Amino acid sequence: MTPFEEALAAVTAAARPLGAEDVLVARALGRVLAEDLSAREDLPSFDNSAMDGYAVRERDLTGASKTAPKSLRVLDTVRAGASPAQSVEPGTAVPIMTGAPLPPGADAIVMRECAQRVNGTVSVLVAPMPGEHVRRAGEDVRRGDPLLAAGTTLRAYEVALLCAQGFGTVRAVRRPRAAVLPTGDELGGALRDSNGPALAALLGRWGADARALPPARDEAAALGDALAAALEGTDLLVVTGGVSAGDFDLTRPALEALGVQVVFHKVAMKPGKPLLFGTLGRTLVFGLPGNPVAALLCAEEFVRPALEGLQGREGVPPSYHLRGVLTDPYPGAKGRRQYLYCSCRREDGRFLLTPIRPQG
Repeated sequence: MTPFEEALAAVTAAARPLGAEDVLVARALGRVLAEDLSAREDLPSFDNSAMDGYAVRERDLTGASKTAPKSLRVLDTVRAGASPAQSVEPGTAVPIMTGAPLPPGADAIVMRECAQRVNGTVSVLVAPMPGEHVRRAGEDVRRGDPLLAAGTTLRAYEVALLCAQGFGTVRAVRRPRAAVLPTGDELGGALRDSNGPALAALLGRWGADARALPPARDEAAALGDALAAALEGTDLLVVTGGVSAGDFDLTRPALEALGVQVVFHKVAMKPGKPLLFGTLGRTLVFGLPGNPVAALLCAEEFVRPALEGLQGREGVPPSYHLRGVLTDPYPGAKGRRQYLYCSCRREDGRFLLTPIRPQG
């Protein structure tokens, strides 16, 4: 059996980033950038107000307070998206909305809550600091500054930043084309296929363009034909079933007959020991156990890192990252990494894990 860490290292070493393609920013959520990007313009592109209030000259309000307010003459309001119609002259204030450009002559914003307006005059109850509540041009990003690095996974925040910078498309790593092929004469007869839809759903969640194929029969020629079709145009193939040591476990010889180079077969883990991994050129091929629990576990621990690698992601956190205390002894799998389904509760600042019995 291959040690778990050695098997995982072999998978991640084989999972090299795919080529790049142009992607609409509006549809780029979850995609991985394939190039470094620099800022196209200052952000904000102009000085603007961070608050609803009044644009003022700080020196006009020296000493202003609730007990000694200072009065200013009110000019025309400036709205977000509009240009100021007037400059702020000594003794005047311009009502201003959040995001609106700072009028010429103003150097501070007084929040609306700190002023009292009566007709054409506003009484200011605070003395603002120079630049208070003003967002300066280029405060967030300067034109030409590094914006996003290749390898960045685009979240909603990055999508917003790219739109604010005027990017309509970006170069992103191509989505892996993946296929899931369940095997077994029992599928569609004595048993319903759950592995195909479940694994295709997971692969899609992890960024792949995934398709679930009809189950293949436990017959060498039929299985070989189904595998050959599944491999066509595929970056990653997941086969479930037929990888153990039974009379009808034909997956490995069928893959090898198609030219797949087996990297390892059987891993020191429980469940999931029969796991197979191989390559056909740059195509990654996984043979997962037919047991749904084992198949999903192997997918989480091995297929997910492979897809992350194909998409150029690095430093992806492990799937199982909470540490807890086992409350109920459970017989270990000697020499193998063991996974247990547990119920979890938090007590005194730590997680207590109780194995669910039976494990199945």
